[in-house]
This record gives sequence, C-alpha cells and structure tokens, in this order.
Amino acid sequence: MLVAQATMKPGHERVPPYRDPSPYMSAADIQAGLNKLDPKLVSSRTGGAVPFAEGKAPGVVRRRMSGPQYAITHTRSLEYMMVTKGTATLVTGGTLIPPTIDSDPYPNEDPSAIIRSEVGVRGGLERRVGPGDVVVNLPGTPHWLSQIDGSIEYFEIQIPNVDPAPGIERAEVKPKTAP
Repeated sequence: MLVAQATMKPGHERVPPYRDPSPYMSAADIQAGLNKLDPKLVSSRTGGAVPFAEGKAPGVVRRRMSGPQYAITHTRSLEYMMVTKGTATLVTGGTLIPPTIDSDPYPNEDPSAIIRSEVGVRGGLERRVGPGDVVVNLPGTPHWLSQIDGSIEYFEIQIPNVDPAPGIERAEVKPKTAP
C-alpha cells in the first residue's frame, strides 16, 4: 500500500468512474481528410468539413472554404473559430441582411436554429483574419466570411444550447404549428 493511501482522509477514497481515452486526430490525418474533400464542396456556400471525434465531441470540425459563404447566426450555439491557414475578411455583429434562405425562416420553431442569408451582414465589424487568430461567435451573433483570399482553413468548435449573456436579447422562437 502506498503511504498516501494509508493516510487518506475520510471522503477521499473515491474517484470518478473510468472514461475512454480522449479523442485524438493527428495533423497528418486531418490534412488527409482535408485533401479528400470534394473541391465543389469546398467552394460551396457551406464549405467542406472533416468531423473530429464523431459521436464523442459533436460540434468539432476542421473546415476548408474557398467560395462565397452564407452569412450565419447560431441562435443558441457558442462557436470558436481558430484559423490555421489562409486569410479572409470576417464580418461579425450587426444583423443578417434578408432574405434568409428557404430552409431557415426567422423566427424559427427550433430554438437552436441556424439562420443563414445569401446576402450578408449589415452593420457588423469587418476584420482581417489569418493563421493563429481566434474568434468567439456568441449565440445570436451574425458572422460572415465576406471575402476569402484563395482558401481558408480553421477549427470550428460549437457548444450547443447556450443562452446569450445577461442583458442580450434572446432569439425569437416561433410557436410550433399543430400537425
């Protein structure tokens, strides 16, 4: 028996349950996944993504984008963007410019809806982003890669079901219609 165990204080004899090892993906595996992305998908309005730790860490992806992007708002998700390669102009804040795309009406019946516009963002702050930059998009904050210089790659981590900070208006939710 170890000395520390012999002198253990009451209430310190238990530990949390066993867990599987933490998900891991090597830089080579990430790059291989990015290289397999269909160029048409990469240049689409959603870009291409390599999921990380599917089923264990939802909302974690590595993205590559080159074409025009949707302006987007995650009504109840906190999103971290960590740029790894390339540069772009990122607009955050303000409001989406109507109309939203057909699948994304606002208000929406889904309280965690993603609302997208093909037009852009009005009244936001433009910033140049590049390798090493980190952006935190708070719930309900519009964001848009308005200009991509060639292509851009970044890690995206979304944390769902987050309410806006106190004093920030929450996105309106449309009442569900009866079937």
